[in-house]
Amino acid sequence: MKRLSGVIGSVLFSGMALANCETNPENCIAVSQWEISVALGAGVATNPLKDGTHSPLIVLPYVRYYSDRFFLDNTAIGYTFYDHRTFDVSWIAELNSEQAFFSRSRPGTVLRSNTLSPNINEQINLPQIEVSTGDSASGGDNVNVPNDVSVQVPDTDLDQDKETVVPPSLTFDDLAKRKWAIDSGILAHWYISEQHKLKARLLHDVRGIYNGFHGSVEYSYKLPFGDPKFAQFQLKFGVDYKDAKLGSYYYGITHRDTELAHYRYQVNSTFNPYFGVAYNHRLSKNWQFKFTAKHQWLGSSIANSPIVDEGYTTSVFIGGVYAF
Repeated sequence: MKRLSGVIGSVLFSGMALANCETNPENCIAVSQWEISVALGAGVATNPLKDGTHSPLIVLPYVRYYSDRFFLDNTAIGYTFYDHRTFDVSWIAELNSEQAFFSRSRPGTVLRSNTLSPNINEQINLPQIEVSTGDSASGGDNVNVPNDVSVQVPDTDLDQDKETVVPPSLTFDDLAKRKWAIDSGILAHWYISEQHKLKARLLHDVRGIYNGFHGSVEYSYKLPFGDPKFAQFQLKFGVDYKDAKLGSYYYGITHRDTELAHYRYQVNSTFNPYFGVAYNHRLSKNWQFKFTAKHQWLGSSIANSPIVDEGYTTSVFIGGVYAF
């Protein structure tokens, strides 16, 4: 048997810790068995990008498999090499979810519960360019004006023949494609008690897409109801760290996007705190009622990017989960 570290396969929250089942058997699953479930309900995941389309959460499938050490959870795989009753350490590899904000397709909810399908078509204009006409003009009635004096000249018929200067523009379609990255690294859990848990992750890009790393620290508290347990409330606080290379690849603007230096934007490393709640209530052998919500504040360097419109992301879902 394997112990689930929280609500594996639940909407917006997933854990991949493997620990001893002796003290909490109701949270265990049989090893070497495939488990398939689907969440059906109503929800939304916001997209912080300018003109990014919010993603409806209606049908969310999940697939997982656990052996003694190896595990598969949707698009994440892992291997637990240290397993203790109160502490475990695993190697994991998974898709980096940042690209989901930029994707035009919806590969699905399998890739990320808040998969996005943004319509990236915003056009950004440069500041108005002032064109100098020189210090003097020809003609007998013209008057020389000192350089430090500003004079407003009314439009004439001759002015209408002059070609209008249109400043260059940049649309999101002009930006280089943001690719899916695969991250790999260490996942550790410390089971402080049956209700309190700490989780830490440190992952690095192994495909050479952004050549950076990111990590997170999370505290979770769960409150069970009933004996035997029929429901559970879960509360989470955490912070995600994204280094400058990750932030600049996805949210910065560099020479690969445009030759116009005006648009260049470099993202620094950021800390992105978040808060989440979840409630599960068992209705039958196969059905559970589920409510989940998560809110994350983006670090200022990401939030101030020209392609970001909102400094936060929010995901909410309410519905049922059916386990096959």
